[in-house]
Amino acid sequence: MEIREKQIEDILVSSPSLMQKTFGLDEEPRLIGRQIIIPSGRLDMLYTYQKDLFLIELKVASFQKRFIKQVLDYKNDLLLFQKQGKLINGDIVPFLLMPQTSNSNRAEIEAKGIILQEYNPEEILNFFYSERLRPITTFSELKPVDVGIWNIHLINKFIYRLSETNSISELRSIVGGSPKTLYNKIRFADELGLLNWSSKGDYIALTKLGEQYVDAKDRYLDESLSEEQAKILKEYVMQNPYNSCINLGIASMVECVFTLSKTSYPVPLEQLEQFFAVYSGKSTEWQAARAKMYGAKMYSNYAIDLGLLAKTDTSVYLTPEGFKFVIQMQLHKSLKLMNYLNING
Repeated sequence: MEIREKQIEDILVSSPSLMQKTFGLDEEPRLIGRQIIIPSGRLDMLYTYQKDLFLIELKVASFQKRFIKQVLDYKNDLLLFQKQGKLINGDIVPFLLMPQTSNSNRAEIEAKGIILQEYNPEEILNFFYSERLRPITTFSELKPVDVGIWNIHLINKFIYRLSETNSISELRSIVGGSPKTLYNKIRFADELGLLNWSSKGDYIALTKLGEQYVDAKDRYLDESLSEEQAKILKEYVMQNPYNSCINLGIASMVECVFTLSKTSYPVPLEQLEQFFAVYSGKSTEWQAARAKMYGAKMYSNYAIDLGLLAKTDTSVYLTPEGFKFVIQMQLHKSLKLMNYLNING
């Protein structure tokens, strides 16, 4: 595998449980420091484990004889620090942490009193994804859903009536229509953060965002999506793209157009249909051309409702608001990820 040592080191030092697993320890070791400057060079990692000090030199390259001298020099430096009172006492156990190597190399390394600890870079990276990234990358499992709603304003009729009741059964009698249609609209509004609702109960109410949405309605055309309503939802999706399948679908659609615009503009609708299915993780479900077309049409409609895109029968355009949306959303995503990961650089 081609990878820089620092990337493996970053994962290891940020995951004590992974260090425990990699070295087969009974408990997690404690990090003293990394990239420590010593007379003979720069020590990758120094840990305490029970009464010992683990000197760990990490490698991603194939074995070279100079690695042995490097580790032994580091050990001598640490022994001198202990004599000078600059380092806590404890037996210094030198490790050479590297990918799988030959038995002859192992024998040569261990003959010098160095413990060879093999690791698999792919397992380290997989651990990082599953244990560190997955809890915050639920968006990798979120996918756009088809709730049977083609435009955002179609929820207005029922959502404006929530001032009259908090009962779904009563709401159904007020707005009429089929139970399935109302359910789809409620689910859609819930995905947009406008409702407090449980699919198993009868209670329904507006969230604070929902109240803002209702207050921002067009007083003359209440079945349309007002500019202020579009602005409210646009800001919500941009700041919370991973909160729901609908949010992620809208965000992904705009990102798809932005990405494809680098090679062809305006973006051909047929090309967008194919790319959106792959980008949003729906290529398996949307294998038929008709399914891809419907998916792209639905989510491009939402993006158009919010003023982020425009389209003709054959092409899709990114609006100025759409461009700002992509840039701001990428910033929000980056900040959230980095604040969570907190990997020492």
